[in-house]
Amino acid sequence: MSASNIASQTVAGRFAFIETLSSEFLSRTGFGVYVFLNPLDVDQLFEAYCGGELPILAFARQCVRKTLA
Repeated sequence: MSASNIASQTVAGRFAFIETLSSEFLSRTGFGVYVFLNPLDVDQLFEAYCGGELPILAFARQCVRKTLA
């Protein structure tokens, strides 16, 4: 696999993660993810998601619950 394909997959994965996380915050609070977390926090959550085994939606829901607790 070429480097550009790997980079494209990483960008697509990051985009899907942020969209899912933001959708979960929006559906639960009426506000997007960046009202509650800064971009560095979101990036760290993405790295944690990549290192784990939870599906993206389950991970996003878990993040929302922990943030709002």
